[in-house]
Amino acid sequence: MAAAAGRRATPDAQPAGRTAIRSKPVRITLDLSPELYRQLTSWADAAAVTLDVPRVSLADAVRAMIRVADDNPDDVIDRLRRDREQ
Repeated sequence: MAAAAGRRATPDAQPAGRTAIRSKPVRITLDLSPELYRQLTSWADAAAVTLDVPRVSLADAVRAMIRVADDNPDDVIDRLRRDREQ
């Protein structure tokens, strides 16, 4: 850290925070109600049958869902609105 701080102290150094690129995945923790957990595991089991694979991990399922949500953000926003109104 001292070396990085020393480099930033030089006149031609880049501002802090612009040189490092995160290369490790970010871990999140998610608490689900028992019903949502059952829905997720049921969906993953059905996806495994559809894909003709032994198993679809919950992590892979959530990653795919995030990508779909990124492609269709309006659908997710609508769902968030409905959930908050309940």
